[in-house]
Amino acid sequence: MRTFRFAKWDMLVAVLAVPLYLLGTHFASLTRVPPYRALDGLAYAMLIIAGAALGLRSTHPGLVYAVTLACCAIVLGRHHAYGPIFLSVCLALSTIVTRYGLRPGLAAVGLTGTVLLVSDIVGGTGRSGDDMLIWLAWYTLALLPFGVGAVIRVERDRRAAEAKADDERHLLRAQEERLAIAREIHDVLGHSLSVISMRAGVALHVADRTPAEAIDALQAIRRISKQSLDELRGALDIIRERRPTPGEEDIHRLVASLRAAGQEVTLVTTGNSSGISATTEHAVYRIVQESLTNVVRHAGHARAQVRVGYSAEEVTVSVVDDGGGGTVRKVGYGITGMRERARAVHGTLALGPRAGGGFEVTARLPARAERKTARDDDPIDLARQDSAEMGGHDPGADR
Repeated sequence: MRTFRFAKWDMLVAVLAVPLYLLGTHFASLTRVPPYRALDGLAYAMLIIAGAALGLRSTHPGLVYAVTLACCAIVLGRHHAYGPIFLSVCLALSTIVTRYGLRPGLAAVGLTGTVLLVSDIVGGTGRSGDDMLIWLAWYTLALLPFGVGAVIRVERDRRAAEAKADDERHLLRAQEERLAIAREIHDVLGHSLSVISMRAGVALHVADRTPAEAIDALQAIRRISKQSLDELRGALDIIRERRPTPGEEDIHRLVASLRAAGQEVTLVTTGNSSGISATTEHAVYRIVQESLTNVVRHAGHARAQVRVGYSAEEVTVSVVDDGGGGTVRKVGYGITGMRERARAVHGTLALGPRAGGGFEVTARLPARAERKTARDDDPIDLARQDSAEMGGHDPGADR
């Protein structure tokens, strides 16, 4: 069974409207210019219904519009005096526009003007030809509440669109933060765990024959573990913007830690890094770190060379190893992460096996870069581009 709910303000309007309609129409009938039909029981009933129906305006706008339009049509058709009853249909029509939109509102305007015009013609016996202006006024009367409702509707839609845009921006910001955290943790843990795994393998291999070398490997594991924990805390602090992003000095420390762990790595830097933006420096460090991690993980004890060139316009990065980079392997998160970091600063990154053996990663990043939004790149598309660019020679599960 359908129930009717009443809004507090609508009930107040209805309580005020009923006596207003009764008194207003009564005094309008007393003027008898022109001679209107006296109010009777049916007329009073229409006035009361039209006023009381406004109590349902917010919850049942369509029903209220139909009822108030019918009441006005009956009053006009029976040639009663014009009175404030027409406020009901105006309020109802305005609610139709605000609730259902402009197109239903325009249809209601046409219907309202036509019904009131026909009712006035039926009840307006003895009118002269000049009354055509009065008949056309009914459409004007219907357009006024439509205009009010249209303004309210457009403003409401604008605010709703702004609220939705704000929600999308908040969601995008949260997604970017989650993606940044995932990248940082992957790069930090991926590098340190690869080095730890390499040193642990050395310790197991020489434990029986040369315990001293095994102890050195274990000490290196302990030192790298501590460094990785410190770097992980630093990465989280960077995300929270509580400490500077890694730069050129951190690249030197990264290479030194690999050398101490037994990996043969050379580093060549040219130019001055003082004019490089923090966003670009961060991307450079992570690309170098991930590239060296892949050398440790997939190229064994291969020699690696890192070149970083700084200029006023861009930073060039090259990481080359002479290990087994030509093996077909699955593209993983490392390659996608490097690609995303390069594109996030409007740079480019190319990678793949070298013709003479080994593997090469090159990147060109603008010196002064602003980070793009996460919406600009699709990680799935980036991974597909990596695989296509390398011509089927996938560089490794995490390269």
